[in-house]
Parts: sequence; C-alpha cells; structure tokens
Amino acid sequence: MSNLSSPHYIQIRQDEYARLKKLQRHFEDFWNYISYRRDINEAREDMRRGRTIPQEKLFHKLGL
Repeated sequence: MSNLSSPHYIQIRQDEYARLKKLQRHFEDFWNYISYRRDINEAREDMRRGRTIPQEKLFHKLGL
C-alpha cells in the first residue's frame, strides 16, 4: 500500500508548496511582532500603574 493513497497525505504542486511555506514564514513573523507589541504594551501599563515586574518574568524575558 502506497503512502500517497493514505488519507493523511495530499499532493500539492511544488510552486503551491513554496507559496504556502512563504506564507507560513510571513505569518510567523507577524505573530512574533504581535507578541512583542503585546509585551511592550503590558510593560507600559505596568509602569503607568506603578507595578513592579516579577523577577521570574524578567529573567524569562532576558533568557536567563
């Protein structure tokens, strides 16, 4: 039994596959940008309200 006849596989033209991969990369970049902007807005709101940032969150952001 061939893998291509399995319901888990579909055939996609090579140019369509390249287009989908490019779209995926753009969406990934967009999602990272949105996450970054959300973090900045959250930090600004914390500063306005005079809240302190938990150490664990700060270390996580710094990659420590």
